[in-house]
Amino acid sequence: MMRERNIFINVPYELVEPNLKKIVSMDVGIEIYLENNLIEDLGEHQVGDLAKKLKDNGIDCTCHAPYMDLSPGGKDRKVRQITVEKLKRSLELAQILEAKNLVCHTGFSKWYFDGNVDLWFKNSVLTWTEVLKEKEESLSLVIENVFEDAPDPLIELIKYFKGKLFFCFDTGHFNIFSKTSLDKWLSPLREHIREFHLHDNYGTDDDHLPIGRGNFSFRELKEFIRGLPSPHLYFVAEVHEESLALESIKNLREFLS
Repeated sequence: MMRERNIFINVPYELVEPNLKKIVSMDVGIEIYLENNLIEDLGEHQVGDLAKKLKDNGIDCTCHAPYMDLSPGGKDRKVRQITVEKLKRSLELAQILEAKNLVCHTGFSKWYFDGNVDLWFKNSVLTWTEVLKEKEESLSLVIENVFEDAPDPLIELIKYFKGKLFFCFDTGHFNIFSKTSLDKWLSPLREHIREFHLHDNYGTDDDHLPIGRGNFSFRELKEFIRGLPSPHLYFVAEVHEESLALESIKNLREFLS
């Protein structure tokens, strides 16, 4: 069975401390969401206090950077400047929290960029080069699929940075947006995967349901995961309703058994 220390559930930063006892009772790690505005208000000492409480309670964490309104590959220099600042601040806080990964969105959508992948890629390289300068060795910077209907833009970006940028596969986003098979997504990226966001839907809305409540092919994914080395993988039960947390963790444990 997969080691319990690889199983996580997502929690917004402001809800972590009030729910420490619940998190301990669930015997999982947490992926802490760092919201756009909140990260500007948090002090390093405050975040350090939370990091100590997590360590004292034996809770491992990863972090999820803000993404709303940000565009790492955007054409507008000022928008990219704000994006870089937000990502660097998230990186700083994640490192104080001693997070394993910092998960980020790339902002890519073929509709938003009118199919101009080269424009997005060129500007993305500038953004991630700046952000990676601030990264410590203990933390992995991980990009997540969202609106992509095929993996090619992410493959190109990850390979450009040659082992400095990694991949988080999100099952729910794949189920809605992908027009490419699961194997064509995962096989080229297998050496770069550090995290999975595991949640379900019916292919129309990003419902963030527990595994098995929608129509994503978890059986096919399980076969793929069996061939991966486990020590550097983190599996996040990513639901948005607290009432679904226990079911989501239970289903994730069964999926990984």
